[in-house]
Amino acid sequence: MDENRILFADLDGTIIREDLSNLAFINCLKKNPFKLLYYLFIFLFRGKPYLKEKISKEFIVPINRLTFNKSVIKYIREVRNRHRVVYLISGSHQILVDQIHHNLKLFFESFGTRENFNMVGINKVKFIKNELKIINFDYIGNSKKDLPIWRYCKKIIHTNATSNLKKIINKSNLDIIEVKENFN
Repeated sequence: MDENRILFADLDGTIIREDLSNLAFINCLKKNPFKLLYYLFIFLFRGKPYLKEKISKEFIVPINRLTFNKSVIKYIREVRNRHRVVYLISGSHQILVDQIHHNLKLFFESFGTRENFNMVGINKVKFIKNELKIINFDYIGNSKKDLPIWRYCKKIIHTNATSNLKKIINKSNLDIIEVKENFN
């Protein structure tokens, strides 16, 4: 049964070392700081999804300059070779997530922050359960923001985790799989 469960893979810090939202923010700051100030002002009223969308619209992900986690990509390929469905899911905006999806060609589909929905933490679980209607799934991630997601999984799959996060993970009653990070 476990072998048929869908795998959701986090992007920032898991598949790549970088955070795409941060890269888009820096890009916007360098290219048009006044526009970014305007976005930050509007962000106060419209929230993170709005800001992420605005800074992502004019950013082309520098795929050849990203640091990929080769171990995670290998793990995802192994999962796919066992005919399991793998989705990419990220707190970065859908515009950026789609660029990674189309470049790597590893995922059935990709999901990121959009409109008024910030795809982070428990929001990922809400999206998976309510929008995709998926109840049993696995998830690979790397941060404390992933703890609410792992609570809904039968096992914790992690990579690039801090020592503090590993301590928290090891206290759980779930099966744990650590994919040793290999960023190159």
